[in-house]
Amino acid sequence: MKLRIDQWIVLLLGVVGLIVAFYGKTQGWDYDTYFPIFYASISMCWIAFLNDRKACRKRKAKRIQQTSKNA
Repeated sequence: MKLRIDQWIVLLLGVVGLIVAFYGKTQGWDYDTYFPIFYASISMCWIAFLNDRKACRKRKAKRIQQTSKNA
C-alpha cells in the first residue's frame, strides 16, 4: 500500500505520540496524563491507513455500473 505525504505525516505524529506516551508511563506520569496521548496516537496510526473517500466512491460507482449492466 502506497501512502501519500499527508498520510505519512499523520502516521509519524502517531508514532511520536506513542513514544511520548510510553515514556510518560515508564516515568511514572499519572494515568490521566499519558493515556489521552496514547489513545490519540493509536488513533492517528490507524487513520493514516484509511482509504481515500475518492477511492471508496470509485468502487461504489463501479458496483452501481455493474449492477445496472446486469439488470
